[in-house]
Amino acid sequence: MAGLQQTNSEKILLSWVRQSTRNYPQVNVINFTTSWSDGLAFNALLHSHRPDLFDWNAVVSQQSPVQRLDHAFNIARQHLGIERLLDPE
Repeated sequence: MAGLQQTNSEKILLSWVRQSTRNYPQVNVINFTTSWSDGLAFNALLHSHRPDLFDWNAVVSQQSPVQRLDHAFNIARQHLGIERLLDPE
């Protein structure tokens, strides 16, 4: 039963992320692993809720995946109080 609950929770969270990032054509979140590796999903999720924090086009066009991940984690820490739990590398 615990496994079923986790699966449902993951599906709900994944659905929320997909809804939040639907206006970002470069982002296609289908899972909680590979969909996040280029940094676009993290940045799109942040930008969808706080577009005032950074220029989306600058993040998409000028940065490598590691730079995009680092950017998202720094924005989350500095402006939202979310501590960095992952290393972009």
